[in-house]
Amino acid sequence: FPKIEESLVKYQDPAAADKVTKIQKDLDETTQILHNTIDSVLERGVKLDSLVERSNDLSSQSKLFYKSAKKTNSCCVLS
Repeated sequence: FPKIEESLVKYQDPAAADKVTKIQKDLDETTQILHNTIDSVLERGVKLDSLVERSNDLSSQSKLFYKSAKKTNSCCVLS
């Protein structure tokens, strides 16, 4: 009875036998993947915020340096 043996093998795994269980398992896996992706995006956003803040600080420092250098060099201008 090859058909019976095939059915026995198929129905040994409840997820394969019950389509609702299989779909629920797939949804759970997809949900977990989405949660991991969202966590990664949020972490990347924090890193980007930090990078923007550091960039603004560097810009401010470079402007101060420019003004200081301009003031220092104003005595040495050759005409």
